[in-house]
Amino acid sequence: MSTFRGSHAVSALGVGTLVAAVIHHGTEIGAVSGAAGPLLALALDGGIAVAVIVTGRRIAARDLSPTEEWRVARWAAAGTVLAVGAFAATLAVRVAEGRPLVEPLFPMLVAAGAGSLGGATAGYYAVRQAAEARRARDAVRAVSFVNHLLRHDLRNDLSTIHGYADLLAAESDGDDHAAVVAAKADEGLDRIEATSAVADAILGDADSSRVDLAETTRGVLASVADGESTTVEADLPEAAPVAANDGVRSVVHNLVENAIEHGGRDVTVRVAVRVGADGDALADGVAVADDEVALVVEDDGSGLPPEIRDGSFFADDRSAADPDGGVSGLRLVATLAEAYGGSLAPGESPLGGARFVVTLPHAPAGSTGSDT
Repeated sequence: MSTFRGSHAVSALGVGTLVAAVIHHGTEIGAVSGAAGPLLALALDGGIAVAVIVTGRRIAARDLSPTEEWRVARWAAAGTVLAVGAFAATLAVRVAEGRPLVEPLFPMLVAAGAGSLGGATAGYYAVRQAAEARRARDAVRAVSFVNHLLRHDLRNDLSTIHGYADLLAAESDGDDHAAVVAAKADEGLDRIEATSAVADAILGDADSSRVDLAETTRGVLASVADGESTTVEADLPEAAPVAANDGVRSVVHNLVENAIEHGGRDVTVRVAVRVGADGDALADGVAVADDEVALVVEDDGSGLPPEIRDGSFFADDRSAADPDGGVSGLRLVATLAEAYGGSLAPGESPLGGARFVVTLPHAPAGSTGSDT
């Protein structure tokens, strides 16, 4: 036995309006000369009623729960009541003014049908939007749960590996294999912490803390040694605290790696950090506000990538995780900068290549948050 659902209620509104229109205009045909007028009127209000019936059937064909269907039905009923009520109010005004009412039922049927149709349509899109928002919240919760689960389990596994590597190193003489395993375990732990911080920042779960951008940059550059075809120059202050989390390391790492990868052979990469409160905040043509810290990464390579030069990079809404090389890294940098309350700005470097400036909120010693 089928259950009466909200879609049936919507169709019932249309059927009721259609029956009323047929009866009303059927009596008109015998009361007036000629059937053209009543039939034309029936085509109007009856056509709207048929559209309401079809809308109800289409709602039934959608994958909506009974609760969602009844929500659409309530919207349709509310639209009918509002439209009929508004029209009835105009009739009341005309009566109060002493004006005669000429065939009020026809426009009232049109108003009822239009109100039902508009209410059902608005209700359907409201339900769909709510469902999409709910799915988005569920997806965020799922990603956040997986992030914390992987962080916990992988950290435990790597800590166990590190412990066994220490035991092997103590039992072996002159064998550096255990040391390599321990070093790789430490590197994996650092990578997990950085990745977790990135995920927390993107998901909005990160607690703001004071991170020394200058010290973080020194750590990243220490792992990027000058090669035969790469020269890295650094201009860093003693300290540059920003309001962020450990994901700042990914910001620095991706910008430096992007400059090295796209700069070409014999590229020179210059990395600088500017604190807005310092007197040299305007050095190299980089303007920094008093409450900001800027990370400047530039090179003498071939210049800005085409996607950034023509602006399509900023218009494209693909995920920062898309495997498209350096552009993917820049997407991640832009996303993290925005999550921290900062920004990423591309430009041309005086060296002849590309320049990227990331501005982040300054976090002086008296600000809230813990040091990391």
